[in-house]
Amino acid sequence: MRPTFLILGFLFLLLPVLLSQNKRDYYWPFGKDQSFEPGVQATEFDFNALPFEPQERQGDLEFDRNNASISDYEGNLLFYSNGCAVANRLHQIMPNGDSINEGGFFDIQWRGDCGNGYPGRQDIMILPDPGNEAGYYILHNLVNIDFVTGEIAIDTLSYSYIDMTLDTGLGDVTVKNATLHAGLHLWSYLTAMRHANGRDWWIVFPDMDRGYHVYLLDSEGFHYDGLQSIGINYHWRNASASGDAKFSPDGTRYAYFNEFDGLQLYAFERESSQLEQIGQIDILIDTVQVGFASCEWSPSSEFLYLIKSDSIWQLDTWAEPLESGLEFIAAHNGVLDPLSTRFFISALGPDCRIYIRPGSGSNSFHVIHSPDERGVACDLQQQGIRLPNISATGSFPNFPRFRVDEEDKCDPSIVSAFGELVYYRRDLVTYPNPVHNDLTIELPEGVGDGMLYVLNMQGQMVYTKEVSVLTGSLQLSMSQLPVGLYAVEFVPRENKERVVYTSRVTRVE
Repeated sequence: MRPTFLILGFLFLLLPVLLSQNKRDYYWPFGKDQSFEPGVQATEFDFNALPFEPQERQGDLEFDRNNASISDYEGNLLFYSNGCAVANRLHQIMPNGDSINEGGFFDIQWRGDCGNGYPGRQDIMILPDPGNEAGYYILHNLVNIDFVTGEIAIDTLSYSYIDMTLDTGLGDVTVKNATLHAGLHLWSYLTAMRHANGRDWWIVFPDMDRGYHVYLLDSEGFHYDGLQSIGINYHWRNASASGDAKFSPDGTRYAYFNEFDGLQLYAFERESSQLEQIGQIDILIDTVQVGFASCEWSPSSEFLYLIKSDSIWQLDTWAEPLESGLEFIAAHNGVLDPLSTRFFISALGPDCRIYIRPGSGSNSFHVIHSPDERGVACDLQQQGIRLPNISATGSFPNFPRFRVDEEDKCDPSIVSAFGELVYYRRDLVTYPNPVHNDLTIELPEGVGDGMLYVLNMQGQMVYTKEVSVLTGSLQLSMSQLPVGLYAVEFVPRENKERVVYTSRVTRVE
């Protein structure tokens, strides 16, 4: 594994530290976790915590399947849901927060037990109310059972409403299980994108009958925008819940992907909600056996990752023809940890990494560290982040793209060493900048000896030197290096506070 400071250097080399961001997607709850200890040994990602690292989660809700959460703008948790109950930030069930998605299936087939969460991979989402800053809608797909045929189908899109002014600011469910759209013919794939006005929301979900249903959520509530007849006739039974759909971080593209229908890629117009097909990729289709697949975008919205249970592919969506942009990244390495770690579902984190979780009990998730890099330079690390507990079959929270209208779609300053402590960045004084030949580096006072590193744009170390801060400053010749941008880093030898001093320097002729 590369040293933490090298990862830090490359991230700071490419992108500036962000001063302020919408952090509504910073809390990720996980579970049910497979431990024989009493209570729920579960995991959470809290990207608002410093340092960021997986932590053991509080509360009794379990997340084998449906998963949704929402934080305030600063990243402080408000509430979350596993599809059959809603818990507040104190991890307690809200008033009237039980019996979400109640009905015959939950009472009989699920035995009225919320312990495993509610079925579905991408069947729940939380959206802020455009007309009330203290209100939130939970969209959730309801499972129904035909007691004559025994057939089970997720065929109704419902919603519940949370008023955060109630219960002393902890929230209360004031509307529950209201029907929005009945007669669904395809499970999961529930997505939403912010309207071009920056306030309202478009809600999009596919239908087996060759098209996509679209709803508008504004200050007056929900409005059906119609069925856009576009795309293919989807394989209902095989495609349902076997893949997912994602909007690109910039809101201009929409991708639908599973092994049976392949990839369907569309342009999306945020003012009108109009979809326009760009192309499709069907070489990954497997109609012989049931398999699960997932897709996720890079922060720049250029690369789309197509993730099958046994392999990961990268698609350059700007390539013409589209098929020419498809590149194989890696096959699953076959590791058991302790059960299979084959790829199952993926999500872009607010730290600019793509996380991929297995479909069975595992001590680890996979990580794509640099998803905006082409090909294998994306730096896929299988079993790349360790968890405090064994994670069961499950999902990631299904978020909309909250930062679609912000210049930066994620925050690379959220840095984890994946098993090591985080290094904190401080400025390193260097001059002149740009530099032609000799670069002066002023070493920090009072931190002792350390190591000096220089990295190029590819994150490769091109220079290293052991130095003493007793010198106060040193001269570094840059004349032997090609013209370009470099990261200069100093890491103290005795470094209890885990600090790395960095500077970006441009080498010119």
